[in-house]
Amino acid sequence: MKKFFIFLIFVFSLFSLNAFSKDLKIGYVDFLKVYDEYKKTRDYQEIIEKKRSQKEEELKKKMQEIEKLQNKVNLLKDKEKEKEKENLEKLTKDFEDTRRKLFLDLKKERDEKLKEILQDIKDVINNYAKKNNFDVILNGEAILFSDSSMDVTSDIMKFLDEKYKK
Repeated sequence: MKKFFIFLIFVFSLFSLNAFSKDLKIGYVDFLKVYDEYKKTRDYQEIIEKKRSQKEEELKKKMQEIEKLQNKVNLLKDKEKEKEKENLEKLTKDFEDTRRKLFLDLKKERDEKLKEILQDIKDVINNYAKKNNFDVILNGEAILFSDSSMDVTSDIMKFLDEKYKK
């Protein structure tokens, strides 16, 4: 048993020496810069902005209908007023429900696209690291000081844009 433990310690020390003797290849990426300058991010931001504007126009039209009905209700007699008030309340509730649903749908779509974009970036970083024999690639936001030769941000951006064009 004692010989077995000595053998294990010997094997462990060989592996430890090998691990510590290896030179680590380390790089870093300015993740926010990559995200902001990624063409897919910019393209999607334009798309979501157009959708948001269209939805706001639809809501604006519905709001104008509600305002017209409100003005009409104010001019009516009491009996007629009650009937139109119910219509007004229904329209107002429908408006609020539609508005809530539209913005939740836009948020959901934006979140899904964000996940897709972040996954694209991570995949490119992983492939780049494997292809170029990096042991570690760090997020540049967490680095206080480093040699600029370790910055692989521009390479990552180039590969991302190439991947997106395909």
